Amino acid sequence: MFSRFGRSREASPQRLNDGRSREADGRAALTTEIDAIETAALAIYVRHGLPGAIGHYQRADAQAPWRKLEDALTPEQRWALVQAAPQGEGRRFASSADLGADSAVPEVRRAAAVLAACRGVRQRLAEAAGFTAQDLADAIRLGATARRLQDDGAED
Repeated sequence: MFSRFGRSREASPQRLNDGRSREADGRAALTTEIDAIETAALAIYVRHGLPGAIGHYQRADAQAPWRKLEDALTPEQRWALVQAAPQGEGRRFASSADLGADSAVPEVRRAAAVLAACRGVRQRLAEAAGFTAQDLADAIRLGATARRLQDDGAED
């Protein structure tokens, strides 16, 4: 029997015996989509001179380029770097999602917002509490926003 959206609601014998759960399949599919959305947003960053990899960054001053911090640094180690930095010299540390948040270029600000939304959806996927209807709505909006980013990029 087919559902309204063209997928069978009844599990096939092959599906029952393949050792994977529907939830795991759904999470894997969503993770793949999030990866693609992040890649599109990071491509916008690169076009505008920002780093094109997910992670945490630091720079010496407002004019210096961003340098990726080691992924192995713990949150405590990153916080110690932030505390040791001189005050009043602008943003010196940022996550990849925050790098473009203050940009004068609207496309870069949208890419930053998309990266932040991706990070949020990933965090909720990792939580044991499960994925709620609001999370699903957020994921759908994220997909629509990502399509707009790709459309913007096609116009350049």
